[in-house]
Amino acid sequence: MYNILCKFFLLINILVLLINQFAYSAIDSVVRVSSKPSHFIADKPFFTFSGRTVNVATKIEPIPFLIFLGAYTGIFVLQHLGQMSTIWKNRGDFHVAEDGKYAMYIDKAGHFYGTFLTSYVLSQSLIECGFSYDMANAFGGLLGLGYTTYVEILDGYSKDWGFSPSDFYADVAGTLFFLAHSKIPFLQNFTPKFMYFPPRWFNSYSRKPSTMFIDDYSAHTFWVSINIYNLLPKDAKNYIPHWLEVSIGFAVRNLCDPLNPSNNCNPKISEPVYHYVWGNKKLILALDVDLVKLLPDGSPFWNWLKQSLNYFKLPTPAVEFGKPSRFYLFYPFPIQIGSVKF
Repeated sequence: MYNILCKFFLLINILVLLINQFAYSAIDSVVRVSSKPSHFIADKPFFTFSGRTVNVATKIEPIPFLIFLGAYTGIFVLQHLGQMSTIWKNRGDFHVAEDGKYAMYIDKAGHFYGTFLTSYVLSQSLIECGFSYDMANAFGGLLGLGYTTYVEILDGYSKDWGFSPSDFYADVAGTLFFLAHSKIPFLQNFTPKFMYFPPRWFNSYSRKPSTMFIDDYSAHTFWVSINIYNLLPKDAKNYIPHWLEVSIGFAVRNLCDPLNPSNNCNPKISEPVYHYVWGNKKLILALDVDLVKLLPDGSPFWNWLKQSLNYFKLPTPAVEFGKPSRFYLFYPFPIQIGSVKF
């Protein structure tokens, strides 16, 4: 149910803005801005939205916390009522419906990434409410998983959907990785990232059928970016920029249902994989950049923004393995100079 999850991301980001723009103007205490980072993610500082120092021990600040609870509850209730009258309006008995094949499992990467990112945004909100780093991450992870589990359960009561075990497992994995990532320095060298561009922009085809960008899985690429600089021996670090990373990506292009006559599936474009799903699996090896290291430091919001944008992948040189395999100068956009294609 990515359309729900996407809206939730947007609303939660608005919630973070509300907390920081209005809560602190409503209280007399001055937010403590850190001149020295209190936490690091691998070899880079951890930034908060307001630039405040993360509390060593949880000391909840009542007004921001009440605003958080009120906004979170209000958003949840409004979204629930809206979805119950639209996508979940055809309800029946709870049932299980495994749906891994319909998008060749690319949607499971989306559930993993979506739960990870939701947990991150919620934990940032809780830090602004006075939670310690560990407590904010723990409750942020639980709230993120709680929300996605709620979505999966309501899917189970929908006649149009069904509870998907693989969706739920991917949600759990996203939360577990978020929690482990916040505590284990080695894992902080591996960052999940997401890329979206309309397929027509890179001479490809949208998923058939799809109704919006969020269920057009042919447009999605999921990545794991590796902080090679921090993993290299000290002597080797002199030979590469500290902001340079390597990413491994996974995508499925030209998804199509051949059983639907209106889709006009073309076997020259989409490979038959399952009897009702055709597509092209892609494995990508790409260069990447760490925006926290590449971009200069600035205001607290700017530092937080570049940290958060680092969960999204930018076009860079890449090699795509599949049918066919090819090199891109700025993946996923094909560039042709004369007879040479990049």
